[in-house]
Amino acid sequence: RLMARAGALLAQGNIGAARIVLERAAETGSPQASFMLAETYDPVILSTWGTYGTRGEATKARELYAKAHAGGIQEAKNRFDALSQ
Repeated sequence: RLMARAGALLAQGNIGAARIVLERAAETGSPQASFMLAETYDPVILSTWGTYGTRGEATKARELYAKAHAGGIQEAKNRFDALSQ
């Protein structure tokens, strides 16, 4: 349920509210939630989403991508590597 809610918030462009929901989902150990939360901090992703007024935090994004990758999400490694360059 949290993931569906977060997806709806992201679709509306409400990054701040989505982060709150995703943080709660990530605390339950969901690798997918960690990945989605990382995207909300990833400056590259925020730029492709055309987000305004939401600052990216590459360090936080890398930390969350690493957690998602450890949980089995392969795409997280690519995103982590892209931010590390």
